[in-house]
Amino acid sequence: MPSARDVAPWLGRMDEARIYSNFGPLVRELEAKFADHLNVEADRVVSVANATLGLVGAVSVTSVSDWLIPDFTFPATAHAVLGAGRRLHFGDVCLDDWQLDISVAGEVRTDGTLGVMPVMPFGAPVNLESWANFTHVVVDAAASLGADGLDLISLPSGWSVVFSLHATKVLPAGEGGIVVFGSAEQARTFRAWTNFGFAGTRLSSIIGTNAKMSEITAAYGLASLDDWAEERAAWAVRLSHANAITRDLGLETPVQNYTGVHPYWIAKFADGEQRRLAELELASAGIETRSWWPVPLDQMPAFTGMPAGRSTKNARVLAETVIGLPMFRQLALTDIDHVGSVLQRVSLG
Repeated sequence: MPSARDVAPWLGRMDEARIYSNFGPLVRELEAKFADHLNVEADRVVSVANATLGLVGAVSVTSVSDWLIPDFTFPATAHAVLGAGRRLHFGDVCLDDWQLDISVAGEVRTDGTLGVMPVMPFGAPVNLESWANFTHVVVDAAASLGADGLDLISLPSGWSVVFSLHATKVLPAGEGGIVVFGSAEQARTFRAWTNFGFAGTRLSSIIGTNAKMSEITAAYGLASLDDWAEERAAWAVRLSHANAITRDLGLETPVQNYTGVHPYWIAKFADGEQRRLAELELASAGIETRSWWPVPLDQMPAFTGMPAGRSTKNARVLAETVIGLPMFRQLALTDIDHVGSVLQRVSLG
C-alpha cells in the first residue's frame, strides 16, 4: 500500500473540497486516470467500493438469468451471481491455462440467454477471443491490472471487465474496484446501480444499492498510480526470481508464463500427497502457504446443489495440487531463495 506520506497530498485535496463520497473529485480523477492507464474512453470506466460489488452490479444490469462460471475460482465469483439474484452454473477449467473450458460446460447457449463469467486466474492477461460467441460476458479479472496487453478498447457492448484494488493486489487502494464496460450506456446504468438507482434525480430508476467508492479510497488509489513505475519494477524483480526457481524445481504453472506483474507465487505439485508434504516442510521452516482456492466451489456448503457441467474433474485436480507461496513486493530475494531451498527437499525426495 502507499505510505501515509504519499497519500497525504491527496487527502489534503479532499479536506479542501470537503467532499468525502458521492462521486467526489478524487473518485472522478481516479476513474479518468484508470481510463488513461487502460487506454479506454473515460465514460466507460466506473469505480466501485469493492470488486465483488463490481461483479454483482455488472451482472445485475444485464437481463440474463443464467450465468456460467468456473468451478475453480474464489468464492466471490459465485457470490456475485447469487447476489444479483441470478442462477448459477459451474463449468470445468482447462489444465493448460486454468480458465473456464467451454467445451465441457454442459448445455451452452450462445443465443444471448446465457451469461458467462470467465475468471482470469492469479493475474492472467484478459482473454476476450474465447467468448466471442456470447452476448453477455462479465470478466472477473480481479488481479490482472498489472498484466501486459490489456486491450479493452474493443470490448464489445454487453461486456464488462472487473478489476480489484484490494490491498493484496497490484495498484492497491485497500479496497475498491474498477469496472470497464463495452459501452458508455452500460457504464451509466451501472453507475446508477451503485447509487441506489439514481440517474440524475433523487428517484430510483432501477433497483440498485450503495456501492460507491469513497474519496479516501480514491486517494489511496491515486497514490498507487503515482507510484506505478516503481511498484511494477519491484514486482517484476521478485516474480522473475521466484519464477526461475519454480521452473528449476519442475513446479511450473501457467502463472509463470504471464507477461506483466501480479501478486502471486503459485506452485503446482504432482499430486495431493506431494503438495501436503511441501506444506508440512515449509511450515516446519516457519514459511506460510495458502490454498487460495482450496476446493471447487460446488463442494462448498454455500453452493451445494448448484448445477455443474458435465465434468469438473480438472477443477478438483487443481484444488488438490496447487498452493500459493509467499510473495509481496518488499520480499527479499534471499527469502525467495530460502523458500526454494525448502521446496527442493520435497521435489527431490
